[in-house]
Amino acid sequence: MIIEDGHSGNKVAVNNDNRMLVQAVESSIEHHINHFFGLAFQLTFDVSPDATNDCIFYMQNTSDTDLVIEEIMMFVDASCEISLKIGDKGTRNSATNLIPINANAGSGLSADGIFEKGVDLDGGGATLSGGNEIAMYKFGSSNGKTESFNFAQDIILPKNETLTIWCSDSSVTLYATLPINYHNASG
Repeated sequence: MIIEDGHSGNKVAVNNDNRMLVQAVESSIEHHINHFFGLAFQLTFDVSPDATNDCIFYMQNTSDTDLVIEEIMMFVDASCEISLKIGDKGTRNSATNLIPINANAGSGLSADGIFEKGVDLDGGGATLSGGNEIAMYKFGSSNGKTESFNFAQDIILPKNETLTIWCSDSSVTLYATLPINYHNASG
């Protein structure tokens, strides 16, 4: 097989180990998605649950494109456990809508999904259940600074899939930022 540039018929160069010589511009996929497609967002919220083991955040991807969650940045002001689950389904109690902000100020595109916070999303007549825990963070007291937790494997939500956040204690306020983007494996 011979690789040519497609315009002038130039063939690629190889070294003595038969490895192709390349000069390339490299950037992260997140930068590419943000810069070229305008589909990267920052979602920020704060919430104080009103009881123990409450669901305090709900996100559902309604786009045909996968929603990718890179990391979560959190600050808590007291001891607690924070759990993230994927797959919870059902209605939520007293939810407040959130709007993710596009990380490309020139894009003008909006995030395609349901984004909510609440002090007790699983309380009252809510039917929210069925998820599986994907991450858990334990804080001994106020962590004193915002901590960044990068997921070893990005969390990917295909269309209609969900991510929820649960808090173990009612005496805490969680401040969080979720960087998200929309990207399918094929491009």
